[in-house]
Amino acid sequence: MALTRRSFLRVTGAAAALAGIPALAACGAAADTTAPPLTVLFAGAGPLPPPDPHHVWRPVDRARAAAVADTLLVWSPEMRAVPHLAESVEPDPTGTRWRVRLRAAVAHDGRPITAADALASLRRIADPATGATAAPLLSGVDLTASRAVSPTELEIVLGAPDFLFPLVLGAPGTGIVRDGDGAAPVGTGAFRPHPVGPEVLLRHDGHWLGAAASPELRFLVDDDEENRFQALVEGRVDYAHDLFPHSVRRIMGRTGTRVLSAPGSATRFLEVGSGRADRLGRADLGGDGTAPDGGGPAGALFDDPRLREAVRLGIDREALVRRVLLDLGDPGDDLFGPGLEHHPADVPPVERDAARAAELVAAAGATGITVPLLFDPFDPLSRPAAAVIGEQLEEIGLFAEPREPDPVGAEPTPGIAFRRVPAQPIPLHLRAAALGSSPVPGPDTGNDNDGGGDSDSDSDSGPDGEPLGPPPAERPYAPRADVARLLAAATATPDDTVRGDALRRAQVLLRDAATVWSDGDEHVGISADLDGMEPARPDTVRWARFDRARLG
Repeated sequence: MALTRRSFLRVTGAAAALAGIPALAACGAAADTTAPPLTVLFAGAGPLPPPDPHHVWRPVDRARAAAVADTLLVWSPEMRAVPHLAESVEPDPTGTRWRVRLRAAVAHDGRPITAADALASLRRIADPATGATAAPLLSGVDLTASRAVSPTELEIVLGAPDFLFPLVLGAPGTGIVRDGDGAAPVGTGAFRPHPVGPEVLLRHDGHWLGAAASPELRFLVDDDEENRFQALVEGRVDYAHDLFPHSVRRIMGRTGTRVLSAPGSATRFLEVGSGRADRLGRADLGGDGTAPDGGGPAGALFDDPRLREAVRLGIDREALVRRVLLDLGDPGDDLFGPGLEHHPADVPPVERDAARAAELVAAAGATGITVPLLFDPFDPLSRPAAAVIGEQLEEIGLFAEPREPDPVGAEPTPGIAFRRVPAQPIPLHLRAAALGSSPVPGPDTGNDNDGGGDSDSDSDSGPDGEPLGPPPAERPYAPRADVARLLAAATATPDDTVRGDALRRAQVLLRDAATVWSDGDEHVGISADLDGMEPARPDTVRWARFDRARLG
């Protein structure tokens, strides 16, 4: 079998995941007191708040949370749940009671972390007053009935069978801390908070995986991607997160720096038909307010499967990846998460057929209309992509009008909308589609540079630099009852084969709802003398983990 970019990631990623499983790790290594501190730079606006492992809307917050507080499980490169702070997680035959056994792990205060601490952490996350990132994932947990069986054993009780529950215990924002106190976290992570300020973490010499290589970890943030690039190449930082393709191309072959690129880090969609078609007329599409056939509102065109299929067939995905991603990504196959567990890899990709697409546009009565092409407010890459897609749509008889998205709370405009979804377990992505909610918040922070790079980022601050908190649901999915039925079947069965089949079928059902134009990479720049860092999909076991990072 040819070693493709994806098969390479599977091979190297699997090794990284196994290396992260504690049973295979070397514990108790002596701390090196001579190693220099490590300085890392993320997208975002400052100043940084104290690290709270239950508030992790931005990559910098997720990285700091992973540094100070271990989660019970972690996600492997393929987005499976694998052991971490928990030695084992096992269900009863009904899938409603899960027994969690903790490994021996000393917290930053020198005492072992306990099952009572784990339960208190889950209760804080689920408390609406906390506003925790992962709170929606714990909605099915009965935290009153759940209990600490012993200092090292926890029983988690669910309201209904859920054999996919381990994915929740590996999600970002579920770190375990002493007494559940995330505001002043005492965790078991490889680093601990520094009293000098929230931007600095100190090595935890008693970490159960062995002491980190670097004695000190310093976090900086800058929303401007060019500033991050310059800070890296000038040697002011050792690690720069979220670099754009043009910066990656400038680094390649350059001495003193190198790039870690993780394929399959973000799926980029074109959603056709966003908006309330029954309340909008042709004027919303650039016309005179009447439908082409003299009938109902022209907004209903976007409910016409012929128009959705025309866009699918009319988009040149390879040209988009070449011109926008600079070949640092793969063409989309109209399904979420290639390379992840439960992705139906046997579904053939769509081949461009502009002639057939033009025929479908004409059959739908849409030839010559102007279609709004709505940017993704959290993905600067949608702007250069809009220019390329506009050229391609014109070839099939549609005229694109690139424009800003609708304000939060406004009635969505019918048209074609960009949406970027970061890598996450496919069952959690399907859950969002089934419920009609936004995806589980991704590891994205935004930046104000819209110059056309592969940002893979969500905006995290307003014009005044104040944090905005969780990304708003600009364009929630339309609820899918058919997907919900398959997801419910997958959740309730203990049979891995039946579960996998249901999840793959649900994925295929979603294929008609949107067009995927790319499966993009995430790029991190590091100094040439920084060892111990690996390319990794967001939120997986080795993503933004600095416990093995060492300069020189």
